[in-house]
Amino acid sequence: MRAILVSFIFLAGVGAGSTLSDAAVRGQVRPKLSVDVDGYVYDWDNIGRFVLPGETLRLATSDYASSSGWVASAGELVDEGNATCWVAPQEPGLYPIIVTSGSTVRRINAFVMIPYDSLDKKGYLKGVRIGKYPKPIAEFPNFTRPKGFIVVTPDNLDTPVSPRYTLRDFTPRTMEGFPKYTVLREELLVKLELLTDLVQSRGVKFDRFTVFSGYRPPSHNYRVERGRNSAHIYGGAADIVLDGNKDGQLDDLNHDGQSNRKDAKLLAGYVDDLEAQHPELVGGVGWYSRTRSRGAFIHVDVRGKASRWHQ
Repeated sequence: MRAILVSFIFLAGVGAGSTLSDAAVRGQVRPKLSVDVDGYVYDWDNIGRFVLPGETLRLATSDYASSSGWVASAGELVDEGNATCWVAPQEPGLYPIIVTSGSTVRRINAFVMIPYDSLDKKGYLKGVRIGKYPKPIAEFPNFTRPKGFIVVTPDNLDTPVSPRYTLRDFTPRTMEGFPKYTVLREELLVKLELLTDLVQSRGVKFDRFTVFSGYRPPSHNYRVERGRNSAHIYGGAADIVLDGNKDGQLDDLNHDGQSNRKDAKLLAGYVDDLEAQHPELVGGVGWYSRTRSRGAFIHVDVRGKASRWHQ
């Protein structure tokens, strides 16, 4: 199902919030039902949220009078009048929460994570090598150790975490077998969805970005980046290409007959435009030239401070 996002707002009294809309699905205009999750307001059909055991999500809708009320697959729902609180169960896993209004359905795919403290002193989580996290870098506010790790199984691998993206997109390719473990920040999903909308609004025809590298555990990232710190290890980064013609390469965005660093730089410029509109999503952007082993691409993240580079 394709969804189109149309706006992004701040909610008074609760900090930054996002309004994300799928007003056109299969060519039909659908009734609006906004969902407020802890101050973030979505018009998405599918919303990914990542919580710890026993953590509470505060839920509300824009259509409280006619909505069906919340239904949760597990955990506890507590009615607070104009809002509902969902208390996550203790067992890690996927727990969908659903609300409807007429034919409109909103689904929160709530993933209860394994707490960070479950990582042992050698950097293993349930026998899987994750690696040791470095000390935070004060310069980048979102370079902080994750709250926990999402458990990825064959059953939840293709679960939507936003209108266009699934858990598979951000799961490490280097982990063999199941379960796998990943980390993902909700702000990254918002940024990718809004970036998709912005680029489409400029006349570029494509459905979604191809994410070929999302979360990378510290043990793997050290080998790839030759450094310990990276937005990838905090679940806040994605390496992406715009591959509308499905040939496995970054599209020829400047129409010069080639796919190269010029197209990557142009795509990075769209991220600059997005951050100018939404400074709450500021982060790093890197554009990478084509090599013998891979095509050109860009890196985008939500580190909390602007950073730019080219390789």
